[in-house]
Amino acid sequence: MSYPGGWRPHIESALRLDIRRMLACGALRAGCTTSGRWQWTNSDTGKQSASLRYRGELGDSDGTLTLTYTTRGRDTGERKEVTCRIGLSSIALHYGGRRWYMHCPLTGRRAQILQKWNGIDQFCHRSAIRPRPTYASQRDSGSARIIRQRWAIRRKLGDEYSDLFGEPFKPRWMRWRTFDRYAARDAKLAARESRYLARLLGRYGVPGFDE
Repeated sequence: MSYPGGWRPHIESALRLDIRRMLACGALRAGCTTSGRWQWTNSDTGKQSASLRYRGELGDSDGTLTLTYTTRGRDTGERKEVTCRIGLSSIALHYGGRRWYMHCPLTGRRAQILQKWNGIDQFCHRSAIRPRPTYASQRDSGSARIIRQRWAIRRKLGDEYSDLFGEPFKPRWMRWRTFDRYAARDAKLAARESRYLARLLGRYGVPGFDE
């Protein structure tokens, strides 16, 4: 299924439905029929961000999970009610019990996590979406990715004092050999950043910089 708009959707923007969590909290139980409301919470505000109604009908080794929720239509943008039926199966574990899986409604692929993006009606495996969803960090520009990596080095060092215009500070507890490895990595990234910015400035015709 193609994603509306022609761009790659962020994996982080999707609602994640994890069968392991549903089993762990008792929303689904083998050999039982269960129903209720499942919701997602915004990690920043603590408030409910989305919810749906579910009905699980599980036998000893397979079953069905039916989801009912509202979503916006791809063409009109108007809200509509959707029923999403997901097949369930399980495999026996050597140490006892069973591992449960959902089957993507679009591809039939077995997975423990299905996702739903705006503009797509069904919960599905990310391999069902074209173009393939990516993590937001994969879309960083060259310079942004390098800067993020350099700040990550400083966080590993517990460095709260240096900026990106010089070397990171060495923590007292760290051996020089270990610190030198981090500093060399930072210097290599800084050189890459300088070359990237020089090419960018040359592309925009800034005097003294060649593309």
